[in-house]
Amino acid sequence: MLQKRINELNSAILEFEEDKVYVWGFTTEKMLPSYSNKGLKCWSSQGLYDIEELEYYNIKDNALIVVKKRGKEIGRYQYKPIYKDTVKIKDDNGKEKSVTFAIRKSTYTNHYHLFTEKTSLLFESEKQLKLYLFDEFNVKWGINYG
Repeated sequence: MLQKRINELNSAILEFEEDKVYVWGFTTEKMLPSYSNKGLKCWSSQGLYDIEELEYYNIKDNALIVVKKRGKEIGRYQYKPIYKDTVKIKDDNGKEKSVTFAIRKSTYTNHYHLFTEKTSLLFESEKQLKLYLFDEFNVKWGINYG
C-alpha cells in the first residue's frame, strides 16, 4: 500500500518512526524546502502507513523522495528520463515483436532504471545497463561499449 502511494506522488518526505511511516506528499519538489526549512504547511497530502520494503526506483519521473529516520535524512531518490526507444526482437516462438523501453538516471547515485511494460530493473552502473541492453535487445546504447 505504501509503495503504491509513493509511486503516485510527484514528490514526498517519508519519515520512518518505529513501525510506521509518515508521508507528506507535495505537488513539486520545489515545495519540499518550504516545508522542511521554513515549516510551511504546503503539502498536498498526508498519510500514515505500515512499514514495508520499498523500491524507490519505481517512483514517477522527476519525483523527489526524501527519506528520514528519527528526523535525520538517510536518503534521496529521484530518477530523470534520459532515453526511450522501441526495438524489434523475436519471442520464444520466433515471432517478431516490438518492445518499448525507457531508461532513467538517478540524480543522487550512479544507478540506472530500465523499464518496459513487463519489466522494471535497477542497474548499479551504466556498464551493467549497456551489457544488459546488448544481451537482451541487441542495442548498443551510448558510447565506449564494452
